[in-house]
Amino acid sequence: MKNLLTLCALTAAMAGAATSAHAQAAIEFGPRLGLNISTVKESGVPAGQFSQETKSIVGVQVGATLNVGINDNFSFQPSLLFSQKGAEFVGSFDFADNPPYKTSIKVTATPKINYLELPLNFVYTFGGHDGFQVFAGPYAALGVSGSGSAKGTIETNDPDLIAAGATGSFPASLKVEFGDQQNDNANNNSTSNTLSATVTVRRFDAGLNAGVGYRVGPFQAQLGYGLGLVNFVPKDTDGNDTGSKSYNRVLQLSANYFFGGK
Repeated sequence: MKNLLTLCALTAAMAGAATSAHAQAAIEFGPRLGLNISTVKESGVPAGQFSQETKSIVGVQVGATLNVGINDNFSFQPSLLFSQKGAEFVGSFDFADNPPYKTSIKVTATPKINYLELPLNFVYTFGGHDGFQVFAGPYAALGVSGSGSAKGTIETNDPDLIAAGATGSFPASLKVEFGDQQNDNANNNSTSNTLSATVTVRRFDAGLNAGVGYRVGPFQAQLGYGLGLVNFVPKDTDGNDTGSKSYNRVLQLSANYFFGGK
């Protein structure tokens, strides 16, 4: 994490030095709007838990971008964004220890984390000011809030469970909190038949961006991919490493309008 943040700082410093050395550098500024199609790359999930599937969700990104022209083709584009990331987790488990009865549980959880994100991209435009683009650079992000929803479904042919009303769907709300260690209080709670749960994640994220784009006059559209390199799974409640790792993966579609552009 420290190395990635250092890389971001060095990248910004190098760009500033290059701009100072180029007296004719064009500087433009404008809003950026877009969509994130995000998911999570997991590893080290302990065996014996729910069989789990991870699906993508859609979030928004909104902010502003500074375009610093270094030469006719090459520019530096730092942005400051509100960016939503997360995933849908679908887990299921079948109980077969009470024959001839069968009980299955399915849980769907969709946490969405809101980040304040700083991508530092270098952009090469093949046509000069206008035309096809390629870009790449590091990013750093700070989690500022988060929420989501969940639903558990229990299906069974066990008459005792049916009589007890332990079947059907049970919706819940999710709250995201930030910390380097899981919270003992991050458990399910029930108030007035409403379930709620807390998910703890690390606040900081950082990684690399790369993609392609196209610019015409003051308009720019880009399609990129964000590769998270920081594991956001915290330690357990005792302060021990859980062995599980989760990384953000985001497909980004964005559009810019630059004031002062041609």
